[in-house]
Amino acid sequence: MKIKTLNNYYNDENTYIVYDEITKNGVVIDPGYKCEGILKTASDDEINIKYILITHCHYDHISDLESLREKTKALLVSGKNAVVNIGKPEINHSVFGLGYELRAKKSEIILNDNESLTVDGLNIKCIYTPGHTDCGVCYIFNDKNIFTGDTLFLRSIGRYDLPTGNGDELVNSIKTRLYTLDDETMVFPGHGGQTSIGYEKKFNMYVKG
Repeated sequence: MKIKTLNNYYNDENTYIVYDEITKNGVVIDPGYKCEGILKTASDDEINIKYILITHCHYDHISDLESLREKTKALLVSGKNAVVNIGKPEINHSVFGLGYELRAKKSEIILNDNESLTVDGLNIKCIYTPGHTDCGVCYIFNDKNIFTGDTLFLRSIGRYDLPTGNGDELVNSIKTRLYTLDDETMVFPGHGGQTSIGYEKKFNMYVKG
């Protein structure tokens, strides 16, 4: 399993490409990075993008979603509430962030809580983590790496003052869904640097383990 990180420096959003080293088949997580840049990175390493995964609905994580879907024919994967939220500008906050209404099409694949998707050597488990938004999910890859979107950051947590956000739900999601994972689990957040579950349980001033 290999991970490539593309950072949109305008809003410090992380887009990830995760793929099987042998078959070169993989996924893109949160396409807020420019579609052309994602495609070039994938092409340079001969990666075949089979699925696009989103952790939640906000514009900075889905701004290039439709372009990427069109050019790769990859299937969109999300939790159930994101199917609605990505098509609603008042929830995905696109007018504020992009200056225009973003109405993404519905997901082809909806994963339930604790449901998994397999891509060759990648086992991807979806866990529901509402709070930053009501559609927030995280994806655990091969029981060792978790992509947390805007739920958990390095020494910080996601905001919860935007539509469908809830602070109590966010803290509960972190404590009951993330902090119960192995301390060695590596965390790849939607913004900022990488961390680990064990580190956050010790040093995250917003939610202590």
